[in-house]
Amino acid sequence: MSDFKLLIRRLMSEAEAAPWVTEEELKVAASFASERRRCEFLTWRALVREFLGAEVQIAYNEVGAPVLLNREEQLSVSHAADCVAVAIAHRRVGVDIERLDRRYQRILSKYLTPKEQALSEDRRYPAAAWCAKEAIYKWAGIEGLSFEEVEICSFTANRLTARIRGGEEVELKIEYPDEEHILVYLE
Repeated sequence: MSDFKLLIRRLMSEAEAAPWVTEEELKVAASFASERRRCEFLTWRALVREFLGAEVQIAYNEVGAPVLLNREEQLSVSHAADCVAVAIAHRRVGVDIERLDRRYQRILSKYLTPKEQALSEDRRYPAAAWCAKEAIYKWAGIEGLSFEEVEICSFTANRLTARIRGGEEVELKIEYPDEEHILVYLE
């Protein structure tokens, strides 16, 4: 396996995911009221097993993040309304994918300070900042970390830097897998 792998896929149906998921996972998925939620749950698991092998066991750690049992690789998972993204590496990773047409302006003040809001007028910036904070949260693995504790420092179309609780800056990469989505990750 290469050192870092990013997997992106449109949501699978239960039938498409079934060969790659366990009976227990199918039961858990069946308990979700939302069909979309069921598909998200099954799709990312199927994606991981398609890449790493059908025998891979998935669990959750103490902060609720997915982990691979008896494997060295670490993973991070994200889902938008119609697709999932998974980052896998031999070190901490964080990923977030969202639709670009989500209405970020309505909640901008809840996740960006005025200083952060002033960093860019690029129409993609609110989505990139949201994704960056989500990806950093997953990467850091700090229980109770809030959006206010993650500061966006700089932004360009393909790169963003941020810091946690005033610490050292980390770099995040930005990709646009299609015209509808934005993907932000750090490795």
